[in-house]
Amino acid sequence: MMTLQDCLLAEVSSLPENLSKVPVGPRTLVQDSRLIEEGSIFFAIRGTTHDGHAHVVRAFELGAQACLVNRDYSVPEGWKSEWDSKLIRVSDTREAWAWACSARQGHPSREMKMVGITGTSGKTTTTYMVESILQAAGHRVGVIGTVNFRVDGKVLPSTHTTPGSEELQALLRQMKNAGCTVVVMEVSSHALKQHRTAGIAFDAVAFGNLTPEHLDFHADMEDYFQSKRLLFTKYVMGYQSGGKKTAAVINVDDPAGSRLVQDFSPGASEFWGVSLSETEGVRVCGAGLKLTMEGISGTVALDPPLMDPVQIELKTSLIARFNAYNALLAVGVAAALKVDLRAIEKGMSELQGVPGRLEKVANALGLTILVDYAHKPDALEKVLKTLEELKQPGQRIITVVGCGGDRDRTKRPVMGRLAELHSDVAIITSDNPRTENPQAIIREVLAGNHDPARVVVEEDRRAAIFESVRRANRGDLILIAGKGHEDYQILADPGAPGGTRKIHFDDREVATEACAARISG
Repeated sequence: MMTLQDCLLAEVSSLPENLSKVPVGPRTLVQDSRLIEEGSIFFAIRGTTHDGHAHVVRAFELGAQACLVNRDYSVPEGWKSEWDSKLIRVSDTREAWAWACSARQGHPSREMKMVGITGTSGKTTTTYMVESILQAAGHRVGVIGTVNFRVDGKVLPSTHTTPGSEELQALLRQMKNAGCTVVVMEVSSHALKQHRTAGIAFDAVAFGNLTPEHLDFHADMEDYFQSKRLLFTKYVMGYQSGGKKTAAVINVDDPAGSRLVQDFSPGASEFWGVSLSETEGVRVCGAGLKLTMEGISGTVALDPPLMDPVQIELKTSLIARFNAYNALLAVGVAAALKVDLRAIEKGMSELQGVPGRLEKVANALGLTILVDYAHKPDALEKVLKTLEELKQPGQRIITVVGCGGDRDRTKRPVMGRLAELHSDVAIITSDNPRTENPQAIIREVLAGNHDPARVVVEEDRRAAIFESVRRANRGDLILIAGKGHEDYQILADPGAPGGTRKIHFDDREVATEACAARISG
């Protein structure tokens, strides 16, 4: 029988004697106050809107045998002295909960190779690339990410980019039981700051880039950076690594990546810097890559430790400079895991695309229609600048874009301005308005526009996509930005739980219908 000491050994150096040997059954550990019953061990966790510490007294009244609280917890009025010996103070109950969830599942991450990928943009694409490479090398791969969860090819719906600790550890155990030998996961800044990944033993971690995002959650960009930084400091060192030697793969061309290299002493056994230029110390160099509308190709130079430098020929149908960086990260991760070089080449060449990431919509109109998840200024700017660089003379760029409701409002005029600056026609429409008025959102987007001749407003997203196809000439480029792989739209509904409802809506499907409608006349 597992004891409380077994669950918390990594987080708590010593437990009170009366609690260290407390047996932990399948349903003993709880962090939801509604599940407390006789014999429970309650983790009081502070959330963004609710504080579990408010339920500690009630937990003891219901018969909890122990309660874990943060160190700053002060006992309230009406406290009973007999509860003192049942109170366990820890530095962070979220972290303690994550470790307990890992222990309850038998620490599955220690039984597989684990890859963690973080950064503002490109996490999803990089996981797809690494997955394809590992499959080419004969591995059975589990993937945890934004689009979905995949267990050796079987697709499961994704709940979060990085799930909560309990779901995450159960998913890792499911992957191990299904025969997965490697798990590749996107690691969000939310998950790192909330310690959801505590207890995961990583073999390789990768960093792509950092640009303004999630500032409705993080206090500022420094807080955002420090959250990402945890993956390369706390979560690859000491007891967190489960005895593994973790390789760090970092895009040193990104300012935050360069700072990450200089700002800490890695506990990793290997450091892999990646760059598109011949920078000193870089071990994955893509200076020889060529970028066209057909894809990325060319030579990548590798400098593995204790080995002579080698080269691989990289070829992928994915386009854009930022995807070149994603490819270099994937190659670096694979090399750090000592994957055969031919498998790296094969895996990259066989990857046909990533759902909703510059995904091409086939059509008979001679148009290049791309659906992309770009829903923040940096991502939109990168995509549009890529199209500007790659387009041929005479081609126009038509962009369909909106902004989500109940999210960071400061980016709305910036998105509108970028769409206008880098497009011949910018069609401003709805994204996921959620509880907000779509027209109010559009007005804030339009505040960034200065040339009415280049801007069209169409609130209905379906009609906006049809309008983009109607306006396009053969050879033109249409970018439908913001929702990418999502197959739904979230609309206001005061009568529904949370004030919203989902309807089926897929940009790719609508674009296909718009092309068919134009052909049929």
